[in-house]
Amino acid sequence: MKNIAFVLALVLFSSMAIGQKVNYSGEWKLNESKSQLGYDFSLAPASISITHTKKALDLKTVNVWDGTEVVSESHITLDGSETENKGFGESIAKSTAEVDKATNAIKIVTKGSAEGVGDWTSTQNMLLKEGNLVIQFEAVSDMGEIAETYVFDKQ
Repeated sequence: MKNIAFVLALVLFSSMAIGQKVNYSGEWKLNESKSQLGYDFSLAPASISITHTKKALDLKTVNVWDGTEVVSESHITLDGSETENKGFGESIAKSTAEVDKATNAIKIVTKGSAEGVGDWTSTQNMLLKEGNLVIQFEAVSDMGEIAETYVFDKQ
């Protein structure tokens, strides 16, 4: 009888853990030693601030280019509908995002066009792993391709 009660408790606990929602909100700082960055250059943000609600992500990223901080902000809905945000320079970037309900990962696909870069597409797969925010990033443009994995520590 104790074994049955133990098994039922374990199943109940497991189903509760699976049903929990993940929240990506927070201030995150890039951990370069845990990340896999590009050899020649990296597009990794130094930090990212995320506000995650049930229906959307608000992202504020800080990149450092030649010693200068470049801040960008975007609002992305999580229902698969397209959102527009400021891209490179004066361009507009169009993003779609969806949540994988099985893994709670968020996939963001963004497309744009910019002078000097041409047409580009980026894909970010975000997930929380062992207390870190992990973003698997891929981008393709007329200038080439890049694939990196960013690992962020919560601040």
